[in-house]
Amino acid sequence: MGQAILEYGGFRLACISQAKVKSVVRNDCGPIKQWLVPYESLTRNGLPSQQTVTAIQRAVEEVRPDIIHVWGTENYWGLLTARELLPGPSILDMQGIKYACAAVFYGGLTLAERIRCIGPLEILRPGSALFSKKRAFEKWGKFEKEMLSKHKYISVQSDWVNAHVKSVNSKCTIFKTGILLREEFADASSWLPPVNQYTSAPQVFTYSAGSTSYKGLHVLLRAIAILKEKYPGIKLNIGGSLIRRGIRKSGYSRWLLGEARRLGIEKNIHWTGPLDVYGIIKQFRLASAVVIPSFVETYCLALAETMTVGVPSVVSYAGALPELARHEESALFFPTGDHTMCAWQLDRLLSDPSLVCRLSHNARQIALQRNNKTSVLKQQLEIYDSVLG
Repeated sequence: MGQAILEYGGFRLACISQAKVKSVVRNDCGPIKQWLVPYESLTRNGLPSQQTVTAIQRAVEEVRPDIIHVWGTENYWGLLTARELLPGPSILDMQGIKYACAAVFYGGLTLAERIRCIGPLEILRPGSALFSKKRAFEKWGKFEKEMLSKHKYISVQSDWVNAHVKSVNSKCTIFKTGILLREEFADASSWLPPVNQYTSAPQVFTYSAGSTSYKGLHVLLRAIAILKEKYPGIKLNIGGSLIRRGIRKSGYSRWLLGEARRLGIEKNIHWTGPLDVYGIIKQFRLASAVVIPSFVETYCLALAETMTVGVPSVVSYAGALPELARHEESALFFPTGDHTMCAWQLDRLLSDPSLVCRLSHNARQIALQRNNKTSVLKQQLEIYDSVLG
């Protein structure tokens, strides 16, 4: 979006974000003024140290923006505008909602399974345990609701998020906006069935930013275990920084590895590690299908990217996911957490060429229209015009 706005002309952009730095530093990105602030523990009022807050205020004073665009409620930025610590009109753009994630945080794991997710990392750092993370999400919820209640202008990408915003602040002005994907996805040629699409050794792909139980990866592992009886050589490629080495490996990741062994699918799984845009597209080309087994999504860039390239997908019926695709038309849905139905829907994609062709074509057409650069940019600029009056 930033690049599109700069190409349109007539705008100056400045960015303040977090990075692995020891103190606040200026680090411009081409014509975009940029400040990087350190990751640090937050105070009881949800803000970083006063030193960091003051540095942010000085940066904003230097820029003197007409609009402050806050991305997401998962961090403290929205508190700065909600509490009027930064001047001028602001737009709160919704991304994830932590208190909503907290409600399904365990992803259906039993108590015994959650206990088995306690490993060396969780013993040394209790805050990294699933229970502690869930509690942290719940506690942050009060700050998220403060942001929602004190912002006049809020942008959303789905009706699901709209409903959550309105339940907290019925008087705010809500804008429906789009998300511009990286151009590499739109420029990629349409997906074609790989050579192993209808064999006993198909490949399935999924990816997640981190090792988080509410993303439902364990549901997909159980679905693969069912499918292995019919497709002995099936391969599940998992992208993302889920499996780390040594003490840094989370208890949930350790449990996933143990679960794969228990299900007899350890050799059917390949952990790719973090992927850049080209790595993701490469996996798309290899895959017979992409699976999104999440328990909650406010939008889901993963599905948006998948549809743009035209990879047939199997998706859980959670959060805003049904707003991105339609069941039987541009994706196949399964009840959230139901690994048996997940396996059944995957089996359909591995055995029905006409269904695969229809879903792939429809998904790509819908996604390319939804991610049209001109219309999404026009929509964003109209939002800025509306706020500025």
